[in-house]
Amino acid sequence: MSLVLSRSYPDDPIQANREHFWRVTSEGVYVGSIVYQAWQHSAVWHWTIQVHDPCSDLGKQGVAQTRDDAMKQFRSAWDTYRTWLGDERWLQWIRHMELVDARAGKGRY
Repeated sequence: MSLVLSRSYPDDPIQANREHFWRVTSEGVYVGSIVYQAWQHSAVWHWTIQVHDPCSDLGKQGVAQTRDDAMKQFRSAWDTYRTWLGDERWLQWIRHMELVDARAGKGRY
């Protein structure tokens, strides 16, 4: 299953916002983010899988020293999580995100 990394704020006039905030999609659906956190004790890239289905024993977030490393860690975690999630719950997530997008289009968010 492919993952696509794109800028969260591609038109932001502040370059740091364009370079430090990334969204991850799979099959056109938002599944997580990779964010540069320069305000930490030591600057790191934080990644998070944001598909909300409980799974306490699978790592859905982490930190890395580089964006490339964060992308690799995200990919590995996503492959594990997506397998655990299964097709039925994945389709439920897709339907949920379609509803969220429809509501956002109506100005509800």
